[in-house]
Amino acid sequence: MKEMITLKNEFLEVTLENKGAEIIKIVGQNDRINYMWRRDPIQWGSSAPVLFPIVGALQNNECRIDGKTYNMNQHGFSRHNEYNANQISDQEVIFTLTSNEEIIKQYPYLFKLEVTYRLVKNVVECNFKVTNVDEKEIYFQIGGHPAFACPFMDNESSNDYYLEFSENETLDRKVINLEKKGVTHETVPFLDNEKRFFIRQELFSNDTIILQDFKSNKIALKSLNHDKSLIVHMDKFTHLGIWAAKHVGGLIAIEPWFGHSDYDDFKGELKDKEGVITLKPNEVFEAVLKIEINQ
Repeated sequence: MKEMITLKNEFLEVTLENKGAEIIKIVGQNDRINYMWRRDPIQWGSSAPVLFPIVGALQNNECRIDGKTYNMNQHGFSRHNEYNANQISDQEVIFTLTSNEEIIKQYPYLFKLEVTYRLVKNVVECNFKVTNVDEKEIYFQIGGHPAFACPFMDNESSNDYYLEFSENETLDRKVINLEKKGVTHETVPFLDNEKRFFIRQELFSNDTIILQDFKSNKIALKSLNHDKSLIVHMDKFTHLGIWAAKHVGGLIAIEPWFGHSDYDDFKGELKDKEGVITLKPNEVFEAVLKIEINQ
């Protein structure tokens, strides 16, 4: 039986799971809509895994650390592990993951990862906190992967939905080499002094949209037909992934990251990856992702 935790206030009811410290549902107290993806296993059986200590895929699932090769699956091991949960109140829970024997076989560093969820009015705050409890420097990438219902309601089309940055953006997207599961050094134009783009399946024919050097600190999912929306606040994150399942609509993932998949010609060590974070012994890294629900 999976352990579930509920956070609740007058605006939202949030269901979370110990495995992967994952958000399962965000339900509006007024409209009773679940704004998270419904976790249909045929398309994608998750909803909001925490990506750690890598974001995306490694070449051949291999990670080199201090001259040794370790095996790690896409997006790292956090999403497959049971966190310890400490529910502080109806509105706050802290999930904790630390190194153990199985993790050390994939990642030889000692760390403490705390994922704190807190309800503040109509916002779910998600705080990532990594502490280096090792005697040497540690290296990692980290990110969120929340997938939302798109459309929010069953009687709608996702074609009426768009994503809107908080600032006008001129951005290129990275080109992915699907065969090698890596990012190429090529980019293609994506936005030209624009704020919004409509959600169309062909945008994802070559997998995830990967962006960097954006000015916006938030991105909203909106519909042409009503005022319901959700806003992902992503202060200080260096990269943004936007992903939808290839086939039938129903989900859009808005993923603030530090780092991304290996380049398709990458031969370096973990510490050489783009967007990697370095922590000295006893140092702490924190980043906050927020999901605002407007019913």
